[in-house]
Amino acid sequence: MYIVFYSTSNVFKAESLLNKANIACNVVPTPATDKAYCGVCIEVENDVVLDILDSLEYELVMEGENKCANS
Repeated sequence: MYIVFYSTSNVFKAESLLNKANIACNVVPTPATDKAYCGVCIEVENDVVLDILDSLEYELVMEGENKCANS
């Protein structure tokens, strides 16, 4: 699952929050279908992370599925 942000600073805030919670994540290029965003996103294995990121605005992208927004 990809967590796509509107700004690069939020990507790195999210990475920091996830690292502090000992949750594995990778900063990767934004999927080609979502190039309107900042160009990088967070890749994680499951949605356990969403509660940790509730203070940030993001969209979820599942491979082969539509986006889900969090505002």
